[in-house]
Order: sequence, then C-alpha cells, then structure tokens
Amino acid sequence: MGDFGRRDWEDGHIQALLDMWPRVMSIVLIALELKRSTSSVQTMASRKNLPRRTEGNERHRRKWTPEDVAALKDSLRSNTDRDGKVLICEIADDIGRSIDAVAAKLTEFEEFGSEKALFERIKVTRKFLPVAAPSPADQKGIDPRKIGKKRPCMTCQEIFWSEGAHNRMCSKCSKGEGGSDWDW
Repeated sequence: MGDFGRRDWEDGHIQALLDMWPRVMSIVLIALELKRSTSSVQTMASRKNLPRRTEGNERHRRKWTPEDVAALKDSLRSNTDRDGKVLICEIADDIGRSIDAVAAKLTEFEEFGSEKALFERIKVTRKFLPVAAPSPADQKGIDPRKIGKKRPCMTCQEIFWSEGAHNRMCSKCSKGEGGSDWDW
C-alpha cells in the first residue's frame, strides 16, 4: 500500500476519483486504487460534491451480531489465499455485507489493527472496467438533463460532479471563491 501520510491530491487522482465514483461501489476499493486512506477519499468526494453512496443499508449499516462476526471469521479463513492475501470481494458476497462494512469490521480484528495494515493484505479479484453512461433511451422516462455526471464548471472550467443540468458551477465558484471575474 502507498504512503498513508498527508499528501496533496494531483489532478490525475481527482479525475480518477470522479471517474470511479459512479461505477465502483466501494470507497475501500477506490482508496486501494488511488493508494489513499478511505477518509482521504471521502473528504475529497465531499469537496467535489459527489453524490452519496447508493448501496442499500441492508448491506452496509446493519449492526454486527455475534453470529455475523463468526460468519465473517469463517469467511476470512476460507477467503484468504496462500500468500495471506484477503479476498475482500468474496468475503463481502459470502456474508452479504458491503466491502466497506467488511473492511471496517476487519480493522477491529487484532491481526489487522489498522486500515493501513488491512490494505497491505487485501487482494482485489475483480476489475472495474469503465462503464459507458446509459443513454437517455435506457433511462426510461428520466429527463437526461436531470442525470448526474461530470461537467466542467462554467466559471473556472474545473471538472466536478454535477447533480444535473441545473448545477453548472463547482462548489468553490458557487460560494464566491471561484476563478472568474464575472459578477453572478
């Protein structure tokens, strides 16, 4: 795993975050790909006004029972390869929890102890290929102007996550801190 210390976000990493956000349903997987902590990814996602994760609460926010923890330990044993790498996607599927919920619980285990230690042992077995945005015809009655996507800010031209056609300015510019001399 990469350096977990504080470091600036480069434009390429921000663009990668914007690209991965709608198609990778796990902050842990995004953090692994960008070699950052989950809190760093969540903070930048918030700063870029990315939408909240849509994974259902039944997979993520359910309280862990002793039976759930026992099932997690069993799945961990059977989904750890010979090199000691944890197959987190398989564990999440096996116990019916989100990858993020599994990772958060595993950091509580003594053998990991921290997110950094866990990340060093995670092996991701799935590839998250670029997904083309659905066409308006695929949306079945949804106005394409209301679909969230990456758009350039009309003031500073920085790419940001827009909730729809009505949202054309990044949060920095809409708060008056932007890079334009226009008086909106």
